[in-house]
Amino acid sequence: MVHLVTEEINCCPVCKGNDKEFWSTANDRLHHTTEQTFEYSRCLNCEALYQSIRPIQEDIWKCYPNNYGPHRKLHQRNTLLKVPKWLNGVAHHLADRLVGAYAFRQRIVQVEAHLKQGMRMLDFGCGAGKYLDRARKFGCITIGMDFSSQALDQVRSRGHQALPIDDSSWETVGVGTVGFVRMNHVIEHLYDPEKVLRVICRAMSPGGILHLSTPNPNGPSANRYRSAWWGLECPRHIVLIPPHRMAQILESAGFNKIEIVHEPLAKDLVRSWAYARVDRGLLSSSSVEGLAEDGLLNLWFGRMVARALKRGESTDRYHIFAYNGG
Repeated sequence: MVHLVTEEINCCPVCKGNDKEFWSTANDRLHHTTEQTFEYSRCLNCEALYQSIRPIQEDIWKCYPNNYGPHRKLHQRNTLLKVPKWLNGVAHHLADRLVGAYAFRQRIVQVEAHLKQGMRMLDFGCGAGKYLDRARKFGCITIGMDFSSQALDQVRSRGHQALPIDDSSWETVGVGTVGFVRMNHVIEHLYDPEKVLRVICRAMSPGGILHLSTPNPNGPSANRYRSAWWGLECPRHIVLIPPHRMAQILESAGFNKIEIVHEPLAKDLVRSWAYARVDRGLLSSSSVEGLAEDGLLNLWFGRMVARALKRGESTDRYHIFAYNGG
């Protein structure tokens, strides 16, 4: 366990507004790096959800252990009921059909069609570099940036350019040189997201595309489970930005032709439900992550997701595709 120096934030890190309301307290459920409790507030101006009592930026690295999910596989697959593997697979398939996951995946494939031979592609927050391997198959010149030296060692060993996230690395990347940037569940970890998006936009070539994904603080899991929301991932998630506000930030940073796409999935509801059961003493915390692979639970909660989508409501995650306005 580590002790983190904390600070209290009196204004929203997104819009700088002072009007806020208490949302919840939370702790590190996933990695148990610290026993400290942190506080989240909702901005009454832009609806961003942010840590109003948070670790200082110089200490947050202590909350990323070597087994942090994007850097190394964390959990074993788990099911609440013991069912045959084939039945679990069928349930997953039915859940995906129910929520419309296949149409969503096809939209991702359409975006990836922008990856071309010889294009410089940057994965900001690349983890161990799995997506960089995929981009290289399209013929891209691949660059991975990450805060983790362990992740960068893995990226480098796989033959990609590996850069730490600092000013000198952006000088290495250059201005107007990158055709495709991926930010997969990274923006919520940043202390100044708009500043980073401006730097990224400057590094992109005119017409280049950014693919950003992040948890949705206006989604069903956040609204229903609060501190047990799996996507909260306290204390590593510093600020969670709703879709409409993220689009405004991107426009301010220099992007245009912004498309918001909600990702239809049930596993975040499954894990949030599981965390709530942990709080009631009905499950062990070590079993939560693996339940994302429980087909029957995904099918059960998939019904809720499907109903919400029919009503035009948000999902637990969203993606944004945005072009450099050049």
